[in-house]
Amino acid sequence: MPTVSNHIDGTQVHHAVQAGQIRDIHFHPAGPPRQVPRQLTAVTGVFTDREHDVAALDKLLSDLPEGTAPVIAITGPGGVGKSALVSHWGRRHADRYRDGQLLVQLRAGGVDGPTPAAETVRSLLRGLGDRDVDQLPWHESDLRALWRSIAATRRLLVVLDDVATADQVVPLIPATSACLVVVTSRSPLPALATLGAHHHHLGPLAPVHAIQLLGRILGEGRVRAEPAAAEALARACEGSPLALGLAAGAFVLTPTRSLASHPALTATDLESLPMTTAVALASLPEPEARLLRLAALIPAPDLDHLTVAAATATPATDTLQLLHELAARNLLDHTGRRPVRGDVYSIRAHVRELIRDQADDRRLVVQRYLDHLIATAQGTVQRLTPHHRVLPRQHRHHPAEPVHITDDRTALDWLEAIAPAVLPALTAARTLGEHQAATVLAHDLWPLFHRLRRTDLSLTCHKLGLDSARIWGHPLAVYEMTTTLAISHKRTGEHEDTLRFYEESRTLATEEQDPVRIAQCTAGIGATLYEAEQFATAEPELTRAIELYADLDDRRGAGLAEILLGSAAARQGNTDLGIPLLQQAVADLESLTPPDPLNVARAKVFLGEAQSLAGEHDVAAGTINTAVQKFVRLGHRHWAAYGIEFLGQAAERGNLPALAASWYAASQDQYRNLGSSRDVERLQSRLLALLPE
Repeated sequence: MPTVSNHIDGTQVHHAVQAGQIRDIHFHPAGPPRQVPRQLTAVTGVFTDREHDVAALDKLLSDLPEGTAPVIAITGPGGVGKSALVSHWGRRHADRYRDGQLLVQLRAGGVDGPTPAAETVRSLLRGLGDRDVDQLPWHESDLRALWRSIAATRRLLVVLDDVATADQVVPLIPATSACLVVVTSRSPLPALATLGAHHHHLGPLAPVHAIQLLGRILGEGRVRAEPAAAEALARACEGSPLALGLAAGAFVLTPTRSLASHPALTATDLESLPMTTAVALASLPEPEARLLRLAALIPAPDLDHLTVAAATATPATDTLQLLHELAARNLLDHTGRRPVRGDVYSIRAHVRELIRDQADDRRLVVQRYLDHLIATAQGTVQRLTPHHRVLPRQHRHHPAEPVHITDDRTALDWLEAIAPAVLPALTAARTLGEHQAATVLAHDLWPLFHRLRRTDLSLTCHKLGLDSARIWGHPLAVYEMTTTLAISHKRTGEHEDTLRFYEESRTLATEEQDPVRIAQCTAGIGATLYEAEQFATAEPELTRAIELYADLDDRRGAGLAEILLGSAAARQGNTDLGIPLLQQAVADLESLTPPDPLNVARAKVFLGEAQSLAGEHDVAAGTINTAVQKFVRLGHRHWAAYGIEFLGQAAERGNLPALAASWYAASQDQYRNLGSSRDVERLQSRLLALLPE
């Protein structure tokens, strides 16, 4: 038998001895050259002093021991210039970290708490540009494992900006001395010191350098003309570069105005606020003040201009400019850019606390915000899952300038970018009694859970959605939430909960005398029992589902149930029944208009398994290989990996352990590329079982 090479994504992963009709498997041609990320922010032309701090960081870098995962923590109060120092210093060492510089904002001061760990890892992986959003793993542990695996092969400078606790940092440290992690934090992080991290405290500018910074912004002649006022302003700003910049900004366009007139030197009602905030709020114009007050009522961890425009009933172009101005005044943090959403911001915690909530404003703002989310989510549903049912909606405040979902990529990018905002939105809706809106939003976000596999988020959202649907009292809404909650539990392997919700859904469908829903729930119950390997109990449910689908002339539904019924029979040793059922499933699914190539390939994979269980190993290998090739062409990498695992099982049953090991290793490599640690561990167990005792 010839020895050939298997390739995955253009990379050789394993040698395999092939037999029968099995041919080379190629997943995707190599993509364009990888772009090197350069995410450090720009250093302004007025950057002042810090020579001593740069020298100290250089010394720390030269003293880092070999074989460790180096971490440098830069601490200091907000506005002191930590991020600017990191950008200035990091650019000096770009050649040392040739594979790129990554920057992630962790929002220590955000009102909704620090950035979730999974979101941080996704941001890092997106920054590397190796994978599409929908190819990233589902679970946080898998995301972290994938990040560590990739980072271990590169020389990266990773900047974690505005960290709240050491727990945010530790899981992200690459296990290699080739990378460097630089952390900025407003608080000391002693827990990092126990891991060998080096700390550098960044203090305020000395008075002479504070005045020098004012001179660079305003012009040295103007500062020399009012030395006492310049010194007083520098002293009032306490050496904070950010406060100094904001204070100077008030005079840039008014060259004749006296420096002594600044509110930071004359106002008495802002003394309890941080200096940068006091300076900013002292002269905030009405348009910015209104937008800030209303935006503070939006229940979201971050804000983009279309979201704020919709929630505050402000034209989008005006909103974009106002957000830029508020960020420049240090009242908003610019937390990066997100696909589709563009620039995103968070409101500083002490700013949000200062703004007085008004009940009427809050309800109206939240209603507008929910309607904006629902309108956009409906666009993703129409694009990605057009057969998803539509629940009744109110259309109270349709956004004048909505997000336009033009293609699948736009839809997926928006869903990924908005995921952290889903739970705060649903919680606010339920708190204000907006139960119809909460239910519709949870329902319309189905592609987020179905296509991007956010199973953990799906469980929480659909529990909230079901509670709201029951209060709303709409039968279809209750049915939909119950069914989707069953699907969410099914994906986490919680079979008892899955069966409970499917049974509840079937009872609702029976009360409504809806044969389509009865068939779907019956098939769902059968599928759950099948996945729990309760094959004998699953058979009557699947048989009944096939009968119900036949009465509805639904060949697709019947074909999907036939796959499971045939596989259940084959796995119990009854291949004489299982193989014809699977052949019928293939025929039913191939006859569909429009075609359903994915499920045809799924049927063939299970048909190949049944043929292998019947001892027809060469025939099985050919059938499974055909299905795997189809998965590859369709871009369904997880099913392709699953099919290759089936090839390994067929070879093992045919007493070809070397060939089985080759397929298992190829499947394991593919699962590893997908970041699916549980599948990698399962394949490792299969490989170990093949070793001689």
